[in-house]
Amino acid sequence: MSGTPADRDEEAAYRARVRALIAERAPRLPRRAGFRSPDSQEEDEALRRWRAALYETGLLGADWPPEWGGRGEAANPWSELFLAEELARADLPPFTDQTHLAAFAVLMFGSAEQKRAHLPAIREGREVWCQLFSEPNAGSDLASLRTRARRDGEEYVIDGQKVWSSNAEWSDFGFLLARTGPPESRHAGISAFVLPMRAPGVQLRPIREITGSTDFSEVFLDDVRVSAGSLLGAEGDGWRVAMESLGAERSGIGAGAARLRDLLEDLANLGVEQAERGALPIGPEALRQDVGGLAVRVEICNLLVQARLQRESRGEHRPQDIPIGKLAFSELNLELAEYGLALQGARGLLAAGDEDVAQGGRWQDEFLFARTFTVAGGASELMRDLLAERTLGMPRDRGR
Repeated sequence: MSGTPADRDEEAAYRARVRALIAERAPRLPRRAGFRSPDSQEEDEALRRWRAALYETGLLGADWPPEWGGRGEAANPWSELFLAEELARADLPPFTDQTHLAAFAVLMFGSAEQKRAHLPAIREGREVWCQLFSEPNAGSDLASLRTRARRDGEEYVIDGQKVWSSNAEWSDFGFLLARTGPPESRHAGISAFVLPMRAPGVQLRPIREITGSTDFSEVFLDDVRVSAGSLLGAEGDGWRVAMESLGAERSGIGAGAARLRDLLEDLANLGVEQAERGALPIGPEALRQDVGGLAVRVEICNLLVQARLQRESRGEHRPQDIPIGKLAFSELNLELAEYGLALQGARGLLAAGDEDVAQGGRWQDEFLFARTFTVAGGASELMRDLLAERTLGMPRDRGR
């Protein structure tokens, strides 16, 4: 694929290849809002097999070096976007998860031993990773993290607590940030580690959410000992390891744009269903106006993705692209979920499992999960601050 959106025949062939693999080998999972953890051991195993299939067929990892199973191809942002869109349309989990990000970190910063130990296992679905960054008092401001890694001979001793760790309950390893320098060193005193999640002293406490599921966990680290070889990159270089690994990921916003389109279609269908029941809480003309306005904003999100990938294809990068795209998606996703509940009138108060709930409780689940997107990966308030200060040149908020 040449890397431009104009190659329609290549795009069609690529999408057909993705759809064929989905039809043949994708797991059949219940439809759930957002990025969710497995509900069972069987689902976890099915997702591992699916990841292995994506790598095996070259839909993932084609840009990896040949010695680690890839073809050494240049990363193509368009093919990554098309894959993300097709997975979203099939209600399959995105590949832009913590395992994917950890693979970037190991590829870019890992030692030869770390690459031998982890890259084949990731490709074969034998290893799942979580991200151990956020802490109770260090979420959006990671530079204030307090988890400590102390050198003791040929080991590091780690103490602290992480929180909101997605999929930690099912993970084999964690991509951990811990402080090896003094607190005042901020970013310069942070190091990255490969943490075995079953190591002595690692304790998990799954967090029961309002959705009823446990997609996140608290992780407690009490005198956890890891070898010095677990250091990912150089000591004190963890901030760069984390940021460059996150920066290598381009496709998340593309999956979000596809998700918004699917939500909009289901929202329009919900309006028709409610009208046919005689239960539409607003007039038909108001419904058309509202859905039309939402449709315009969905297409704006899609155009933001297109413009961003066009720039990346030319080797251009703008720091404002990520916060703009993240804000546009997460806030509109929340509005769509809220409108889906509003269209149900009093039935919007029903729980997802109730017999009379619309569309199987889809909108109740979407509503309960939607605010996650406005917080995960950087809260909307932080994204607005970044845009104001770093793009518009406005003064820093004195309250922070």
